[in-house]
Amino acid sequence: MELSGQIPWWLDHVGVPLIFLLVGASLGFAAGRLKDWLDARKVKKSFLKAIRVELLTLNEHLKGTLKDVAEVRDSLDKKVPKALHLATVFQTGVYTCQLGKLRDVSDPLVLETIRFYDQLSNLERVKNHAAARSFELTASSKSTEGIQWEAPIVLDYIYSLDEVIRRISQLLSAAESLISKLPQS
Repeated sequence: MELSGQIPWWLDHVGVPLIFLLVGASLGFAAGRLKDWLDARKVKKSFLKAIRVELLTLNEHLKGTLKDVAEVRDSLDKKVPKALHLATVFQTGVYTCQLGKLRDVSDPLVLETIRFYDQLSNLERVKNHAAARSFELTASSKSTEGIQWEAPIVLDYIYSLDEVIRRISQLLSAAESLISKLPQS
């Protein structure tokens, strides 16, 4: 029995090209998945670095707001009428713009960041309530010497300030903890 050196036609024209096609498609798919994975890691790392910078700024703003609110609260305890208009909004542009670019938010550090910004948005609502009460107090003032204090509004204003102080204190410790975990630039 003698073997001829010829390859069958079907193997030469169908089998070998099919094998090369499957190997090439598999390699292309694997390379694409690897590239996507590497890109997602790069985006997440960049996001966390940018969040760290934003949190450093937010931390300073929170400290300043806490100082202002505590001063007003102390004045109210001393029966000195003062109204603080907490109208400014904390800057969260990096978080707002970049969170949607992450492919996977199941990373514990990303989840902790999301929780922090959720608490910050809750603080914004409480801060807006306190600002509305301070505007009501100043609008109800009939004299030029000071604010006329109407008991229900004043009590609500004081409780709002206390809540702002409580929430900012919690956020400051959460921000410092989160900043220490985030990668540096």
